[in-house]
Amino acid sequence: MIAVLVVLNGRLFWVQVAASRNLTKHHIDLVENSVIQREKGIVLDSGRGDFFDRSGIRLTGKKLSVLTVFPVSHYFPENKKETEDEMRMAQILNVSFEDWSRYIVDLKSPQVWSIAGHPVELSEQQIQQIQALQLPHTAVTQLKQRYNSEPIASQLIGFIGQNPERITRQFTDQFHSGELQLTSEIGGSGLEKSFEPWLQGIGSTSVSLFTDAKRNPLSGLATRIFSPQNDYYPIKVMTTLDAGIQQKVEQIMYKLQVKEGAVVVLDTENADVVAMATQPYFDPEHIDLEKGTWSNKALKAVAPGSIFKTVTAAAALEEHAASLEETFECDGELGKYGLTCWKKDGHGTLTLEEGYAQSCNIVFAKIAARLDGEKLNEYANKLGLGVQVGWQGDLMEQKDFREWDAEEQGQVFSADTPRQDGGVKAQTSIGQRDVLVTPLQAANMVVTLLHEGKVSSPRIVKELRFGNDRVMDTLAPKGVDGLPPSIAPGTAKLLLSWMQNVVDHGTGRGLKKASWPLAGKSGTAQVINKQGEEKVNQWFIGYGPVDKPRYAVAVLVQNMEPDQKNTSIPLFNQVMDALAQQTQ
Repeated sequence: MIAVLVVLNGRLFWVQVAASRNLTKHHIDLVENSVIQREKGIVLDSGRGDFFDRSGIRLTGKKLSVLTVFPVSHYFPENKKETEDEMRMAQILNVSFEDWSRYIVDLKSPQVWSIAGHPVELSEQQIQQIQALQLPHTAVTQLKQRYNSEPIASQLIGFIGQNPERITRQFTDQFHSGELQLTSEIGGSGLEKSFEPWLQGIGSTSVSLFTDAKRNPLSGLATRIFSPQNDYYPIKVMTTLDAGIQQKVEQIMYKLQVKEGAVVVLDTENADVVAMATQPYFDPEHIDLEKGTWSNKALKAVAPGSIFKTVTAAAALEEHAASLEETFECDGELGKYGLTCWKKDGHGTLTLEEGYAQSCNIVFAKIAARLDGEKLNEYANKLGLGVQVGWQGDLMEQKDFREWDAEEQGQVFSADTPRQDGGVKAQTSIGQRDVLVTPLQAANMVVTLLHEGKVSSPRIVKELRFGNDRVMDTLAPKGVDGLPPSIAPGTAKLLLSWMQNVVDHGTGRGLKKASWPLAGKSGTAQVINKQGEEKVNQWFIGYGPVDKPRYAVAVLVQNMEPDQKNTSIPLFNQVMDALAQQTQ
């Protein structure tokens, strides 16, 4: 018996000491696993990096003070004091004691106290009162909420979600090393997707309650916070957005009841995106992939209508297809190809400059007949259309990295279109037929003219920072590579002055009462929707203030009824007024 006891004591010593130091052949730490069995935890922060605006205002990852509740053995108070404490907790949370008791009884795993599925943020007074109670199965914790309850720039930032196929295909190394699981959430669209390699954290932050076998809290352990404790992570993605302007633009779109469309605001100095708003509304916490509200319409190419006349005018001036003194007659119809002017009675006698201000289709169709079809495509490229203009370059170990997710390049002609056909050129010259332009390209074309024809590459992210704000890498302003030689500075200057005429006595006269003196170009494109119905896209692009341009703006209101009142000009006006107010 003594020999047996010695063997058993030896084995017990081995289990308690040797096995706890991973000396077993299976490398199992029994002490660690015994603790895990007693641990009931919940993740408070996934460790994913966050987005900030140009001033450091947080766009994602808001921290909430919340109540974390753990399941314990005695689901209902066993004595008078415990009952009073639980009743007091119910009062603090502004719920009935019955509802609070039912919540505790039904609890099977740690949960953050929520109402209607949304975590409840505690006030300072509630925090003090809860901490004074010292209930062993509750803890006041900091929950990092990925998206705000009313997120801004949601289509631009995008969403995260599970995508096992993409994890195994794109992030093979992280998957095999265990850094990512098949159930891990990764960026599904927008900046969440394009900056995924840097957003991935190095570990989550969790809070745990340690209990015994009967699920009673262990004395001396209670609740503990577990965190990677690394000053360099999570990464901060510093965008070029202005959160205040972004919010105002979204409010204006809602106020004007824009059901479908986009607004892009660029800094004229470097083409940085100050605001980019899209309708319809998108909630990144509730994603309907088929409905498509997550799609960023500012990056989607659609028919531009008469804003494309800026390209035709540039080609006409530089190719000497028309002189500034030459006049054209418009009686409302071209006489062929079925092309008419928006003004049924015609504009009468017009110069090219006046034709631009009045957006006369007949003037531009007649000029297109003198141009080579390839020239229309070439000058569109010169002005940054028909190509992806978003920032592209080397970022750390990634070559030719693109900031923008799913940016479309648009087009002037489709692949099989006869570019020398007269009817094709006539329709193309006024931004119809095959022509497709994104709102980002349209706003950037205005910046291109302000930069004397040099095409800038719009940024949305300017730098990556470590968690301690030390700069990881910078995405410096740059131009678009691979374009034809730019238009002459004189041509750019002339077109900018013609944009002033549009507001002074042309189709943009409704902007004369704006807070700033403005300039721009209107556009209305006829389109056929998926149901085969005729609709129109309403555009306005421009800049302001005229004397010292600070912002270039493109607005698009999509799929409007042909007889509906123009919304693009009031939208452009109110956005510019908001910008003027913001800069006072």
